[in-house]
Amino acid sequence: MNRLSANKLCAQDVCTGCFACKQVCAKGAIHKTEIKGFLYPEIDVSLCVDCGLCTKACPVLNNHPNPESNNHEERSYAVWNKNVEDRISSSSGGVFSALADKTLQEGGVVYGAAWDENMQLSHIGIKDAGSLDSLRRSKYVQSNTDGVYKDVKTQLKAGRKVLFCGTPCQVAGLLSFLGNKDYPNLITAGVVCHGVPSQWAFDKYIREIEEKENIKVYDCNFRSKDRGWRCGLNLVIYGKNAKNRNKVINKITAENSYFNAFLKQYFLRNSCYDCPYKGDAHGYYADIMLGDNWNIWSAIPWGEVDFGKGISAVATHTEKGQEYLYRCTESLIIKERPYLEYASNSGLKRAHKPKNNDAAFEFLKTHSWKKTQTEFFPLHLTDKFPIYSRLLLGENYFILIKKIIKIIRHR
Repeated sequence: MNRLSANKLCAQDVCTGCFACKQVCAKGAIHKTEIKGFLYPEIDVSLCVDCGLCTKACPVLNNHPNPESNNHEERSYAVWNKNVEDRISSSSGGVFSALADKTLQEGGVVYGAAWDENMQLSHIGIKDAGSLDSLRRSKYVQSNTDGVYKDVKTQLKAGRKVLFCGTPCQVAGLLSFLGNKDYPNLITAGVVCHGVPSQWAFDKYIREIEEKENIKVYDCNFRSKDRGWRCGLNLVIYGKNAKNRNKVINKITAENSYFNAFLKQYFLRNSCYDCPYKGDAHGYYADIMLGDNWNIWSAIPWGEVDFGKGISAVATHTEKGQEYLYRCTESLIIKERPYLEYASNSGLKRAHKPKNNDAAFEFLKTHSWKKTQTEFFPLHLTDKFPIYSRLLLGENYFILIKKIIKIIRHR
């Protein structure tokens, strides 16, 4: 595959949209263009001086894994936050909250994805614990990182500690933008990523809800723990009506076409279908990787009976990352686990593009999300049964499944 396009940027089918190229351009010669709901960089040839900085900053065109990862034996852990509120307020075990708290306590800056007042998702930097909640929880939309790498570099040069959390391609974009230099005061945390839908697709879904419910949406939680961590199959939407009164809408997966499309890998960015940041294609960029320890229910030898509030799967790829994780032991319970347990997370596997993905996208342009689901990725009884079973039984569903598996194995 030719990874270089005619305008000297990486080809669109492999571009991750990190915009390291745009942020490194001193002439402002790169602007953003939208294609099928996603943003891509494009060169304005009238401003370009052909300096080549954009191609040097592109993580796709330049394979520069974190050099420290080659000198560190990869280790994986089951981890959860001792603070119950932090744990419940997070999508998994609340590890990011502990890492962020440590950084803020040391006068540092924490970067992550947050919604603005119009439900647009962008990376921002925070310097106080009061703003931390905006960075918590999974957000299944591609976050805009344009401009944030430059800000990270400014903070690092000022000598401040920086924790940057993002998808593996966003971490790779940051490190490439920084010239792959070693900054001792930079900690990178990558999130185990299933793939990213576009802001356009999410906007359309939210607009349909706003019109139906006559509200203005101001926040959402993709994985509410109302029924337990692994039963977080509902999207909770928070809005205000014309009288400025709050309204909460709970969309379980069986009624959530956006989430269903995401789970079935529809409408992801093209680069997600051949992601170079999973497995060993490019190597590991982040110091620490964070995910959900979905399979931990099958083996819990430490007497943790409250695992229904969430347990994280964590892997450290550098000595710096491992050291920083253990510096948070006052806030975290850390149990080393076999790497295969961490690797069983489905988010470590590359997404596969559905055959009718492009046709479904064109259909979605002129039809509702509900009609698009019915036409292209309908929910069958086999899909609905485990959803409603989890909602009905909560965490007891997994205990029951565990007992059934145990009986089958001992027959």
